[in-house]
Amino acid sequence: MSETTAVEARLLENWRAGDRAAGSELLRHYTPALHAFLGRRTRRNVDDLVQRTLLACVQSLRHFQGRSSFKAFLLGIARNQFFMSLRSDAARSAETSGLVSWPEETPSQLFAAKQEQMRLGDALEQLAPHFRTVLSLYYLEGLSVDQIAQTLDISVGTVKSRLARGRTMMRGALEDAA
Repeated sequence: MSETTAVEARLLENWRAGDRAAGSELLRHYTPALHAFLGRRTRRNVDDLVQRTLLACVQSLRHFQGRSSFKAFLLGIARNQFFMSLRSDAARSAETSGLVSWPEETPSQLFAAKQEQMRLGDALEQLAPHFRTVLSLYYLEGLSVDQIAQTLDISVGTVKSRLARGRTMMRGALEDAA
């Protein structure tokens, strides 16, 4: 057994016996290795990841069975903390983006979507203003039939009628353009 391994084993044994100073010394010894390990994987939040790794190590020390070195155990925890932060960042960015994306954004699909959007815009522009306004408020602004009626100061029946007639005219304009 090498001297480093013997010192590590002694510190670990003392830490498990309740010597917090031994645990602090052991973790302090590996903190630079954690910084290097995590720093090779990300430039963001390395210090935070190191702290989370140390905390997770303290919390899971009772699970360490000694089948590998303590360093391997600690680096495994660091790897898990890194992956959890990636998942958390991805989930957070998905929640806050608010952008609708196509399932596969290939150039041809983006071009086709842009063409479709232009066709819809052209067809909408061909409608009389009162139909265009009701369709825009309903589909683009997301207003309900009641809200449109209040906004335009017209009856609910008129809104429903303009929506139905506007859809029919849009369908005809799109078929003519195709």
